[in-house]
Amino acid sequence: MQFVASYPKSGNTWVRLVAAAYTLSDEELMESLKFHSASADLPASLQYTDVERYQYQTICPFPVDDIDFPTEVRLRPAAMLVLKREKSLTTSQRPALIKSHHINGEVNNINLWNAGWAEHVVNPVRDPREICCSFAAHREMSYMETAELMADPKARMGEEGERVHSLLTTWSTHVRSWLEEETISVHTVRYEDLQDDPVGEFYDIFEFLEVEELTMERVADAVERTHFDRMREVEAEHGFHETTADQEQFFRSGKTNGWKDELPTDVARKIEEDHGRVMERLDYL
Repeated sequence: MQFVASYPKSGNTWVRLVAAAYTLSDEELMESLKFHSASADLPASLQYTDVERYQYQTICPFPVDDIDFPTEVRLRPAAMLVLKREKSLTTSQRPALIKSHHINGEVNNINLWNAGWAEHVVNPVRDPREICCSFAAHREMSYMETAELMADPKARMGEEGERVHSLLTTWSTHVRSWLEEETISVHTVRYEDLQDDPVGEFYDIFEFLEVEELTMERVADAVERTHFDRMREVEAEHGFHETTADQEQFFRSGKTNGWKDELPTDVARKIEEDHGRVMERLDYL
């Protein structure tokens, strides 16, 4: 299976949208985005995540709502085999990317990832100061609360009654976990580089995913059809299936330096102190 694994608000959805546009005609893409209430209407590149409750409930003898996070982790290997089977039966689309926000790590000696079912992982990363602005709006939290969450080694993400939890830990730990992976094939790309050269960077992503008959023209077309402003218009008129109950809108700004005008100085300094080493490694400082 092929994944897009990232810390939240790092470009995960953008990568999956362009992958969907690469496979679908414009009419198919727009129709699938407009009629998003049923998962069957979604293109495979947007439909799949690795934290759906039913994946776990299928192999769990008692209600998933009654289990704790360590038990979710114990069930994850079997749940991923359920996902792999579902994906093989429902689509031959390639690339068909699965969304994940899990860190690449272990919980109680159980690894969250396995090279046996994780074939390729695209790993978008983003300036944590920009993430703080976007994540704060996403979760309806203050900037400082969000910065504290991004520095919490026990941080998890999950929507009550809808999905099981994703283990985030800190932004730095999450990013390092994928940068330093040696067993699974990983392609890390900075969100800022995607913004600067979307066609070139997405071409590299699709080449990494071993997309057949890949052309620069087709990539350019997919990028153009998923331009941020166009997605905002679609969301304004029809909504978007990944918008949370706390969130006014999913496609918020898409900026790369908006934090300079938005983020309070003390919050920006905290993020730089908490994550300076990894930020330097990625040329954010």
